[in-house]
Amino acid sequence: MKKSTIILFLLLITPWMFAQQPKKMTEKFFPDPDVEMDTPSFKKKDIASYEDVIQYIQDQISGKDYVSLQYIGESQKGKKIPAVLFKSTNSKLKILFTARIHGDEPGGTEAMLYLIHQLVTDPKLTELRENIDIAILPMVNIDGGEKQVRPSNNGLDLNRDMTKLEAPESVALRTFYNQFVPDACIDFHEYHPFRADYIKLGSFGVTGSADIMFLYCENANYPAPLGELFQNVYLPHYEKSLTDNKLTYCKYFTSAKVKGETVLNIGGGSPRSSSSAFGLPNAISMLVEVRGAGLGKTSLKRRAYTSYLIALNTLQVSLENASTLKNKINEAINSHQDIVVTEKRETVQRQIPFIDIDKNEMTEITMPTRDVADRKPSIVRNRPKAYAILPENKAVAEKLKQLGVSVETLPEEQIVNGESYTITDYKKGNEKFEGFYEQIVETQVKQKSITLPKGSFIVDMKQKNANVTAVVLEPEAENGFIRYNVLPVENGIELPIYRISNQ
Repeated sequence: MKKSTIILFLLLITPWMFAQQPKKMTEKFFPDPDVEMDTPSFKKKDIASYEDVIQYIQDQISGKDYVSLQYIGESQKGKKIPAVLFKSTNSKLKILFTARIHGDEPGGTEAMLYLIHQLVTDPKLTELRENIDIAILPMVNIDGGEKQVRPSNNGLDLNRDMTKLEAPESVALRTFYNQFVPDACIDFHEYHPFRADYIKLGSFGVTGSADIMFLYCENANYPAPLGELFQNVYLPHYEKSLTDNKLTYCKYFTSAKVKGETVLNIGGGSPRSSSSAFGLPNAISMLVEVRGAGLGKTSLKRRAYTSYLIALNTLQVSLENASTLKNKINEAINSHQDIVVTEKRETVQRQIPFIDIDKNEMTEITMPTRDVADRKPSIVRNRPKAYAILPENKAVAEKLKQLGVSVETLPEEQIVNGESYTITDYKKGNEKFEGFYEQIVETQVKQKSITLPKGSFIVDMKQKNANVTAVVLEPEAENGFIRYNVLPVENGIELPIYRISNQ
């Protein structure tokens, strides 16, 4: 039997056998840092429970008037979702950290608990908590975390639910985000270094080599002032800190099969995921993927410390550049660029670093890649003055409100100049996505005089969350309300959503 066949058998039949990181690989590439961490998972054989997490937080913050433990909602099994809030005495910024949106990624939770510990015990960090309002959500997906599985209790992947907001945990998280209004937010995850697509690469399969992968907001509708600030200020700061601590990094990628060939998709801009969902409301936003999913407690200290460094550096660089960050956010809010509805990625051959499992050595493999940075816009539309939604589609208006969008109601009938959408092609997805079949449409946009009845919903596009509106209401949008069945449609109909012209 071929080696690749043996590995595939192990992956399919007993994934846990192969998912453990070999000791020789740990010693060579992923030794633990020389730091003392006393967070709950380092005090017991297994990963810390929800009760362990809450008790640790209470012990750390007891008697301190500048930090509090609050609860932002409940999991599907009735467990309260914790949020630790540091209220500064001289608030200049608001920074949000979230972790454990996927239940089987415990490194982020330990990192957030360690951050809490450092903020209350290390005098060197006093300046940070005295000048920044800091919100830390160490365990969003409690039910999945208790079972050490990725999805929430109803089987939904919470990081695919940032647009539709089907799970109560997603609603609670978004509601808190809307109320807190962060200037910057980081969402901590862990990635699977071993993937079935890597089996035939290298001499005996390969594994991911980076300690951390950066998935920052690259949605085509993310304002350039914020994208440039992240690239020119935040990213170099992260890279230097990681390099100084002998940690490796790269831009996020994941594998996919395209006509039988393994292709790497690099970066991302999907609003269904936190990096764009939290960035489009005009904030610095990044999701980080630390090498750790499926590894149990192997290299847990290294994983947690890596995430902690990102959190610490986010606080430091944000405070150092507070005025610039605020100015760029205001500039972004006042920018009104055209709306990119769909796009295509170019395929480019690149050399990608991996660890050869058999040889226990670094290797570079030339592979086809599709980087979101190399995309070409397909459908681009001008930004309207507002969107209008007919009264019978209250569910659409309510979903917008859940996303933090301001929606007004017409007190009387009004005639406006605008554009309508008529569906010219309709098909359902071949497979269910998060429990539903996607609606994939093409439309014809036509200028017309539109009579909006009393009770119609109006969404002004001069608001902080205008970009969120655009990516969910345009019918062809990959993560929009049409695609996600928030508004069921059929071929040939005129949509009950209109674009109100600027004239």
